Amino acid sequence: MVPRNEGPCPLCGRPLYGWVTLPAKGEAASVGLRMAPEQGTRVLDRCESCGVAVERGREIDLAAELEAISDRSPDGELVVDCPNRASFQSLLGGGAWAPLDRLAGRLALTPRALSLLAERNGYRLEEVSYPPLGPGQRWMWQTIVNAFTFHNNFARDAWARRLRPRGGRGRVAFAVDVIVTVLAAPLVAIVSFPLEAIAAGVSRGGRMVANARRDPPRPTTGLPRLRGARRS
Repeated sequence: MVPRNEGPCPLCGRPLYGWVTLPAKGEAASVGLRMAPEQGTRVLDRCESCGVAVERGREIDLAAELEAISDRSPDGELVVDCPNRASFQSLLGGGAWAPLDRLAGRLALTPRALSLLAERNGYRLEEVSYPPLGPGQRWMWQTIVNAFTFHNNFARDAWARRLRPRGGRGRVAFAVDVIVTVLAAPLVAIVSFPLEAIAAGVSRGGRMVANARRDPPRPTTGLPRLRGARRS
């Protein structure tokens, strides 16, 4: 079954198609779309051209999207830093990809989509790098652990006290996730650390970092002559 067209991509104008449903708190993510998403769920559509994932039903402010993932360097450049939807960990996790429910904006970007976002805001993106250490390693680890727990991102949310035994899927599921996370943590790290390092080395890392400069206006060669205008 071919997913239905959900409208034009805000970056490249090509069609969007249903990708994943992000659940209400305490439920599991699902690939594809539910017939009637429950209250509190978020639906992400994907563009098969530039690869961006877009939150459905929300107005997209491209200037705000760039600002949400950027800091300004002392020399005036923008330094953009965001998760990479074209990463191996995103492919591995799908709707359970660790950073998906904590995106800074409403777009999950690929390198191509990031370049288009910069262009739409009058910037030129320089070469994208994929740090092998840092948040990308944590996302890869959590994405793999998500395959074994009732709650996505259990370690992160429980540590931050956003998830408690009485919330989510209940006390039993919470207790099971504690045990699974503690037992799996070192074993998963043995796999996730080199996996993310290799992915970063082949430009498929989970985190993208790049500088963006103001794109200077293109020089003009003069106004075009109007057809039928008299010569002076």
